[in-house]
Amino acid sequence: MKSIRIILLLAIFICGSLLFAAGKLNMHVSSQRFMNTEKKTLIHIDYQIPYNNLVFLAHKGGYFAEVDVTVQVAEGDSIIFSQSIRDNIGISNKEDARSNKTYLNRVSFLLNDQPYEFRIDATDINSESEFSYSFTASRINADALVSDLELCSVVRPDSSAYLEKFRRGNILYQTQPSLIFDKTAYDFISLYFEVYTDEAERSESGLILMEVEKDSVIVTDDYIDFSPLRDIDGLTLKIPISDLAPGKYEGSLELQIGERSEMKDFTFFVTEQKQPLYFVFPNPDEDFQLLRYFLGSSLTTSWKNYDYETKRRYVSQSWKSWAQANAMSTESMLDTVHERVDYANKYYGHFDPGWTSDRGRIHIRNGKPDEIYSDTSSDETRYVRKDYQIWKYRGKLNAVYLFVDMQMSGNYKLVYVNNDERETSNPDYLKYLGDDFDTSLLEN
Repeated sequence: MKSIRIILLLAIFICGSLLFAAGKLNMHVSSQRFMNTEKKTLIHIDYQIPYNNLVFLAHKGGYFAEVDVTVQVAEGDSIIFSQSIRDNIGISNKEDARSNKTYLNRVSFLLNDQPYEFRIDATDINSESEFSYSFTASRINADALVSDLELCSVVRPDSSAYLEKFRRGNILYQTQPSLIFDKTAYDFISLYFEVYTDEAERSESGLILMEVEKDSVIVTDDYIDFSPLRDIDGLTLKIPISDLAPGKYEGSLELQIGERSEMKDFTFFVTEQKQPLYFVFPNPDEDFQLLRYFLGSSLTTSWKNYDYETKRRYVSQSWKSWAQANAMSTESMLDTVHERVDYANKYYGHFDPGWTSDRGRIHIRNGKPDEIYSDTSSDETRYVRKDYQIWKYRGKLNAVYLFVDMQMSGNYKLVYVNNDERETSNPDYLKYLGDDFDTSLLEN
């Protein structure tokens, strides 16, 4: 039986104390059938859930997602078996929640003669997004020569408890239900299958033919001699993918022993992980303006001559370089910038977005001040009374900023700064506050 394939789009991810994914729960499911020594059919149903499609909640120093999975087995109109699983998925680094990592699990059943209808339902507890899929499976014929084919991303010795359900003896066979293999992460695909023979066939020499093609062009063509040694022989073949172009590949495996032969088909997909693009705003011009808060005059002077894609790549690389210079991961740095932009838009907006205001700029660059002093100027000034704020940062930054609401519209302007070379003071700032303004308030 060919693997059951479900390849779904990945959801948009939003990160904070709540690491969020929205919409339908996306899962990949595959099933493979094998025979045991009693000629009974065992079916493995493997399911894979991308981390970036789950909701992770911060809890006790980590991040956790919960998924309820129910597998029902029906015969005709009657449900003859039901199994419920609560998958608790924990990560210590929230960056994993937006990575290409996945959660993998397996349930297994013995099949009798009649076909069964399998139904898989899953719910992400934190987002209530749901997944549902069904398929029909029947036992392998008792005279079958080959089992189903199992596509694995990892086959290696492993005696630990990691993915215990996916071990045969001390060998881990990590399946890839998505059938998607990243050529930058894996050098080859492992194809596992079992060969079933009787004692009379032990004296026979066998031949395995494996072909893989893309767009009707053969890219792999292997002929492998094989001599059965036991009733059930487990074999693993490797398909190199590091030199394959991204795309869909169709494969076939044919086994010939004596007078018997059997063929199985398989499909897989090769991808190549693209360099991630880092940005805060969909519009790269806004990102460029935001970058000025951090990089100032070191930014390019040719920005207006760039096309959209060049602007996007320039912004991405600039954020990445700035994060590295400050010994931060780009993802965690952008999380902080996002949070500060959102805060500025909420509290410092007026006719324009809050992140474009003077207070927004200082908040985005420095975070929340250690102290805010708010007051109104006296009558001892040539202007009407105006509200003002003094922001003080202590510690390493040790800076002071004075903002005045010039038009009494909520759009506070920076008129005085101490200990920040990227900002300038208005030499006449006192004319807005009056001659009786207590300048000692500006001491840190």
